[in-house]
Order: sequence, then C-alpha cells, then structure tokens
Amino acid sequence: MTLLEVRGLSKAFAIRAGGFTRHWARVVDDVSFSLNAGETLGLVGESGCGKTTLARCILRIAEPTAGEIVFDGTDLVKLSRGALRARRSELAIVYQNPYLSLSPRLSVHDLVAEPLVTHTPLRGAALTARVIELLQAVGLSADDLRKRARQLSGGQAQRVAIARALALRPKLIVLDEPTSALDVSVQAQVLNLLVKLQRDYGLTYLFISHNLDVVQHMADRILVMYLGRVAESGPSAAVFSMPRHPYTLALLAATPEPDPTRPAPDIALEGNVPSPLGPPTGCRFHPRCSWAQDRCKAETPALRSMRAGHLSACHFAEALPGG
Repeated sequence: MTLLEVRGLSKAFAIRAGGFTRHWARVVDDVSFSLNAGETLGLVGESGCGKTTLARCILRIAEPTAGEIVFDGTDLVKLSRGALRARRSELAIVYQNPYLSLSPRLSVHDLVAEPLVTHTPLRGAALTARVIELLQAVGLSADDLRKRARQLSGGQAQRVAIARALALRPKLIVLDEPTSALDVSVQAQVLNLLVKLQRDYGLTYLFISHNLDVVQHMADRILVMYLGRVAESGPSAAVFSMPRHPYTLALLAATPEPDPTRPAPDIALEGNVPSPLGPPTGCRFHPRCSWAQDRCKAETPALRSMRAGHLSACHFAEALPGG
C-alpha cells in the first residue's frame, strides 16, 4: 500500500536585495516519487542537492512552492493549519546531531514525554510508564530518566531522539543522516536498532544519507538527487548493481572499496554541486560528466524507465558501463 506519494514537488527560495526579489533558487525542482508502507526509501546525494529541503517540505516544516504531498490518502499541502496539526502525530523526524535536536535544559524523561504531553491525555504515573516503555524499546532504561543530554554518549542521545520520535506511534519517520555524527563503532548499533524498530512497529522510513554503504544496508529502494532533481531511482539491488546515471556511477566509485585488492572504477566526481541560483542548462550534471555530449547541454533529460521500477534521467543511460 502506498503511504506517501509526492507529485511534482518544488521549493524555491527568494533571494532579495534592496527590498526586491532578485533571484529564485529552486532547491527542489519537480520531484515525484512514492513510498510504500513498511518500506525504507534511501534519499542520497551530495550536500546541497536538496535532500533535507525535500524532507522538510514533506513534513510541512517548509512550505512547498508547488506540487502535491499525498500522505495516507490526504494531500498535506491543501490542509488548513488546524487540520495539519491533527496529522502531525503521524509524521516524525530524527536529526543528524542529537545534541542539537535535544534541549539541554530538559531531562530524558521530559524530552521523551514532551510530545505525549502535547498530543495525548497521559499524565503522572501513566506518562512516566509510557516514557520508560519507549526508552526500553530503544535500548535504554529507567535509570536514564533524570539524565540530561550532555550526560549521554552520542549513541545514547540519538536513542533518546529515536524514542521521542516513536512517542506518538508515527506512520512515517524521516531519518536525516541519523548516524553520521556518531562514532563508527556506534553507527551499526543504531542502524540495527532502526531495523528492529521498523519490524516491531511497522514503521516506514525516508532515510537521508550521503553514505551509500549505509543506504545499501537500510533501503528497499533508492532515490538519487542532484541539484534539486531526481537523477535515478529504483530498487536498491538494481541501482547498486547496475546504476544507469553517471552521477550514481560516480557516487559509487567514490565509496571506499572494502577489498583493497580490487581496482577502483576509473570514474571521478570532480568539482562541486553548482548553485541553484544559476543551474546549468540541459542536464544539470553535464559540467561534471565525462559522458556528456552536446545534447546534454541543451536538452533536459526526462526521467524514463530502464526496467521494472528503475528510472534514470540520462539521455545515454543505455550506453553507460554495464548497460
């Protein structure tokens, strides 16, 4: 069952000077995808490609410029402020840095209890019992109730953030680089916890990351973004085994090879993501693409099907290595 369907979503920011709008930066540009209940969709790309802005629009933390966000049959874009507030409990987010997302003034009890106090009638002993239940679900205990975030390790603090996100039994959780601020030794523990929670609670994840190894471990399907647009999407196994966009190929080539005896692919990702204030014409990736031709500079490629569920926005997708 489709839980989330995003259709033609765009987000543009006005750049003002002297009191007038001088430019518009289209950070998210005509993005469409769907997410099934119980599934994990990995959203990948370099910093500045629009991943977090897209997620903020889906959660209605940021206001989309155009498009539809159909969540569980309802277009969130069309909801009034009151109606949107009533649906808030069904969506949650876990941020990259738990120390920045958790108030240092509140105890662990109050951090996890805050959404429950706001949205449910739980109080007193019943509230504390629910908080302890959530802490135990993420591998913590009642002994942590009175601690502050600064007294916790990075992994423990992120577990508190996850418990807080679980408090209202959401249907969808956005995981925005949830392990990138953690020690390598702790990352696997948190990822395994997220897998277990998804299985136990029937959760649906939108998993944002620039770490392709992590995404491959977590995601059922992949959405690759470049400069606000979808470059490639499809089942995780298909995208990783036979990528059909030069940008995806370059991202995979830049991922460290665990086997040092294997030669690295001769595909370099040079330069930085261009500014959305003045994106390249045609294919936005063409200035960094070793396969680019004149057509790429003039004509924007459509997102088209390669095989079942696998889409690519490249004019020459079939001619890429492995095609």
